[in-house]
Order: sequence, then structure tokens, then C-alpha cells
Amino acid sequence: MKKLLPLLLTACSTLPSAAPHTFVPLPEAVAPLEVCWIDTGGVSVPGGYGVGGSPEAKTWEVTSAALVIRHPKGDLVLDTGISTQAQEESRELGGWSAFVFGQTAGRNLPRRNLADSLTALGVTRPLALLLSHAHADHAGGVSAVPDVPVWLAAEEKAWVEAKTSAVLPAQARAMTGRMVPIPFAEKPFANYDASFDVFGDGSVVVVPTFGHTPGSVATFVTVSATKRFVHVGDVINLGESIDRKVGKSWLMRTLTDEDDAATKAQVAKLVQLREADPALTILAAHDRPAFLQLFGNDDGALPPCIGAR
Repeated sequence: MKKLLPLLLTACSTLPSAAPHTFVPLPEAVAPLEVCWIDTGGVSVPGGYGVGGSPEAKTWEVTSAALVIRHPKGDLVLDTGISTQAQEESRELGGWSAFVFGQTAGRNLPRRNLADSLTALGVTRPLALLLSHAHADHAGGVSAVPDVPVWLAAEEKAWVEAKTSAVLPAQARAMTGRMVPIPFAEKPFANYDASFDVFGDGSVVVVPTFGHTPGSVATFVTVSATKRFVHVGDVINLGESIDRKVGKSWLMRTLTDEDDAATKAQVAKLVQLREADPALTILAAHDRPAFLQLFGNDDGALPPCIGAR
């Protein structure tokens, strides 16, 4: 068994080839954006948990984060991190769901408080909470920001409403009556066929990346001419997946991916995206070193920010 576990952790399968796709270049910086990283929690685990094959990272340093995107038209919160009451909320789970939570989101140790951080940044009423997907370490802060619309793909909304065991019941209740389906248009962006331009100027664009969950999405953000990134949720766990052209470890695929084949296809699209736009940062939602590289150290009174309003 001791020899089998490392093999299960690191096992990976071959990615499919992404279908050829005309690349639609990202726009130049058109709005003075500021983006702030709120590191609500995290944990350190062996690198083999995060990525398949032989990982380059000896450890997977995890962040469960919220991003505050400040645009002249309003503030948008992308993901909400882990709840300060996550352990209490998980007591409604049982069996396999409780086990999965304990091995994934439930391992997070608390860092920044979302509500306090928003107050410190002067964010009083966001336009919306945009969720990459509804897992506990992404939707955990929804109850901490009441009376604000929760944007997510229609497929994700239906999944939450179906009372899937992969979503904490307390967090599903906190989203009830607030969920607004993202109105994707059949308008290609980068190497994706559909998109939603949040502010209408190309600075923040959401695309469907269904697979990890039924309605997972990725968000492109153009901060400046030299700082552009796409937040890809949990399509991958570590950035090295793209360079090495591998997906997650067998363990994380088994525990967290709703559709394994569709998730692998989305990883292949990210590989294709990197080849088309190598200057774009592909930001995995739980890759803390990648956040540190983009935002700098989180060691001050305020969450670290990039760009300028």
C-alpha cells in the first residue's frame, strides 16, 4: 500500500489534442483596473497531490482566494474563498461527501477574512460575486457578502439547485434567490467559442470551461499592457500542468472533477492558449506561488493589489 499511494497520487493520463481554433487576440488595456488578492485560507501538501506525473513542485502551496476587480463601472468579486465557518457548515455532509470535503476544502487553514478585507479595501457594495464554480473553497464567502447577486453559469446554477452533495448545503442556501445565470454570447474570445464581456470593454471577459463542475468558468482580466491573466478556477491545480501538458493527479481528478474527460479537454485548451499567447498568465485558483508572483507578498495590513484605478 505504501508503494501504491504515490503512484495513485501522481498517475496521469494523456491529454487530448485541442481542436484547431482561430485565436481572437485579447484587447489592449482599455480601463484603469485594480485587482486585489484576498487569501482567505490555504494549506501545504505534497506536490504530487496537485499535478499528474512527476511534479516539479515538491509542495503544493494552496491558496483559497477571492479577487477584487475594481473597474470604473463598479467592483466585482471573483470567487469568495473558504468560509470562516466551513467546518461547522460541513457537519451537514455525510459519507463520501464528508470524506471529500475533509480531504480537499476542509484542509484549509484560515488566513484573511473576506468581509473584513473588503471593508479595508473600501468595497462597500460589489456589482456581483462571480463564481468560477460552486465548490466550498470558492463559494465559501457568499454568506459574508449578503444581498449581492451571485453570477455563475446556468449549468452551475442548476447543479446547485439540484442539491448536489458537492456543494455545502449552507452555501447553497446562501445563494438561493441570488443566483443570476451568466449571459454567454456566441462571440469567440481567445480560443473559446462563447464569452461574456462583463463591462463591455474587453477588460474582464468570462468564458465557459465546463468539466470540473457542470458550469465551471474562466475569467480573462486585462490589468495593463504588461499584466494580463486568465483565472481558470480548478481546471488545473498548478501552473506547471500547462508547461508539462498534464492534468491533475489521479487523486484530485477522482475527488473533485465531475467530468474527467471534459476537464482534460479544458486543460488541452489551456495548453493551446499558452501556445497562442505565451505572455498571458494562466492563473490556477489554488496555486499560491503563482498569486505571489503576480501580486507580490501578502504581508501588509491591506491585501496586495496590482494596477491602479
